[in-house]
Order: sequence, then C-alpha cells, then structure tokens
Amino acid sequence: MNVGIYDFIWLGIAIAFLIADTFIGFVLFPIYISAFAVFILDLFINNIALEVGIFIILAVSIFLIFKPKIKRFLQNMPRIENKSLVSVGDEFFVEEVSEDGYFGKIKKEGIFYNVSSNEKIQKGDRVRVTRVDGLKIFVEKINK
Repeated sequence: MNVGIYDFIWLGIAIAFLIADTFIGFVLFPIYISAFAVFILDLFINNIALEVGIFIILAVSIFLIFKPKIKRFLQNMPRIENKSLVSVGDEFFVEEVSEDGYFGKIKKEGIFYNVSSNEKIQKGDRVRVTRVDGLKIFVEKINK
C-alpha cells in the first residue's frame, strides 16, 4: 500500500463533488462515488491511466443505472416562480428613472422593482401598475 499524490487528488475530487452536490440536489453522486472508489483502489494500484479508465467506466455505469431515478428526481423538484409583491392596480411613486425615461424603479416594502412605461416618466411621478408578468412590471403615468 503506497500513498501518493493521486490519492489526494481522487479524494479531493470526491469531497469537492460531494460538497457541490449538497447545494444542487444530489445528482452528481456518480462522480463522487466513483472518485472515492478510485481513491481506495489507488492505495493498491499506482497506474493513473488504469485509474482514470476505472473512474470513467464506474461513473458512466452508475449514471446509467440510476438515470431513471435521477430523471424522476429532477422532474419532481419544486419549481421556483419569480413573483413580485406588486399587483395590477397598485399605485406608486417613481423612485429612479433611466436616461431614456421609459424605465424606472418603484419601491414596495423596502424592495425595489424595475418598471417600464409606454410614456416617459420622471422621478416622483405617480404611476399605476397595468400588468405584471413575472418580475416584469408595466406601469402607466397617472395624470393629476
């Protein structure tokens, strides 16, 4: 049993992908399982070409075996919707305006929202929300 630099590389790959996988939902497990297996094999085999070959074959095999489960897992993940707290009909004062005057920002509950208008708006103008499409908010200027 001979410990070499490649042992630490395989262990590093396994740990790095394990940590990364905890943040994205455990879909990279074929990589870190394969890297950990090759880490153990590297203690007995000191042939990097053979280790890389085993790693690739093992990772692809694990992926193909668990592909249907991974696919189901990814399809059942909750969808994150981009929703704003702004509703159609809400009225605001424009906080900031772009150079061209057709885009600006409004503020609700401490959150700034980007808005667009068909007519030029200025800072301080009173606007009404006419349409909300995800995070795209369309406003019209309220004439006094």
